[in-house]
Amino acid sequence: MPHFGPFAAGCTAILLLLAGCGGGPERAALSGRACLARLSAHDISYRPVDIGDPSDSHCQVDTAVKISRIHAAFNHPATMSCALADRLDEFEREVVQPLALDELGSRATRIDHLGSYSCRRQNSRTAGCWSQHAQGQAIDIAGFRLSDGTTVSIERDWNESGAKGQFLRHLAHRACRYFSVVLTPDSNAEHYDHLHLDIGPDRLCSA
Repeated sequence: MPHFGPFAAGCTAILLLLAGCGGGPERAALSGRACLARLSAHDISYRPVDIGDPSDSHCQVDTAVKISRIHAAFNHPATMSCALADRLDEFEREVVQPLALDELGSRATRIDHLGSYSCRRQNSRTAGCWSQHAQGQAIDIAGFRLSDGTTVSIERDWNESGAKGQFLRHLAHRACRYFSVVLTPDSNAEHYDHLHLDIGPDRLCSA
């Protein structure tokens, strides 16, 4: 998530930005057994996890799961809320796979990410607003590997004028229909190498 200065000014600035933002998801998030049942029904590779007793009350994850594969495999397992895993499943089925096939000619077989759950404030600062990563409600996507062996990287390909860059920009734009906040390399310097996707209460489509 971006940094907007000291704590008070930063959070106020974010709220002002979000107040005028539209087009975010309205769907209610699942939790508990109903959410886990949906992951199982969609053949997602997961296991429920206990993230222990976080030292800060901001770092509580509703129905925490460790995901190794949605439909495409993750480059490494990620701990997140079940609600986020369910939203990623929907996004991959309805956007990632058809868009990759249409624009790049192959399906995605691996999703490269930089992490999901992390008990921290925005941009890992010592003060300021808490990140949605702290509740397992956010994930940072760095790129994809396709079935033909092609790799697509946010850092390398975002500003490319060809098919890979177009795919990533179209993907980010469509992500705004599934996630409350979408941040890209165009948002700020902190996001030069990934897309930040979250299902928190704030709304900002920066794509």
